[in-house]
Amino acid sequence: MNKNQLILIAAAVLAVVVIYFGFDTKDASLREAESARAMAFQPTDFINIKRAVINDLSSERRNAIESLEFALEQTEDESQKVEYHKQLSSNWMQFGVPALAGYHAEQVAEKEMTAEAWSISGSTYSICMHRADTESRKTLCANRAIASFENAVSLEPNNLDNRLNLAVTLAEFPPKNNPMAGIEQLLELNRQNPEYVPALYNLGRLNIQVGEYQRAVERLERAYDLEPDNQRVICLLPVAYGQLGDNENARRFAELCEQ
Repeated sequence: MNKNQLILIAAAVLAVVVIYFGFDTKDASLREAESARAMAFQPTDFINIKRAVINDLSSERRNAIESLEFALEQTEDESQKVEYHKQLSSNWMQFGVPALAGYHAEQVAEKEMTAEAWSISGSTYSICMHRADTESRKTLCANRAIASFENAVSLEPNNLDNRLNLAVTLAEFPPKNNPMAGIEQLLELNRQNPEYVPALYNLGRLNIQVGEYQRAVERLERAYDLEPDNQRVICLLPVAYGQLGDNENARRFAELCEQ
């Protein structure tokens, strides 16, 4: 599975980001939440999802899945198991079942134990979270995405993209015991890295969502100064300016967005 594609999708999925870091990579509330997610996680959830979708696949697709699963069961080679899980993850994503794609991506991450593998797992589950047609599946995938991104952050606490992805997911699926966690992490990320454009962009997007249009313009204009070719920033500025009634600037950035 292409890591860059997954991260781009996850970033587009909503934009808001990051975790607050001091000395420990996980504070008590995060560890408590992660423990609760781990206890709630049941592999049978994914078995049931597979049972619900497998018969809807074409015979060709079903054979592809079953062949890979059979090969996975037969091999004792750990590196080969990783490759089979990667192929299964890729196939399930292609077949439109991101929950199962996420499950196999997580199996890869558990074997490789790298920040990159956990980031891919989290990004895959994020896609599932946004495509889920039931609340239970959304909850399942959101919790696995958060757990995966937390693992990525633990392994590479200075990686801004991992921190971004974690905060995005927390903002979209906030913990009940700390509903502001994602926003707080985004603000802290911006404070620590004032020239990190994704943080500025996502804060600007949040400002628009809550009607703080002047603050949105300030942050988005700063992002535009830092990255004048960033189309996501350019295409969001007309929205902020339009809400302020600044039609001239709204039109200017709208024209840039269309180029």
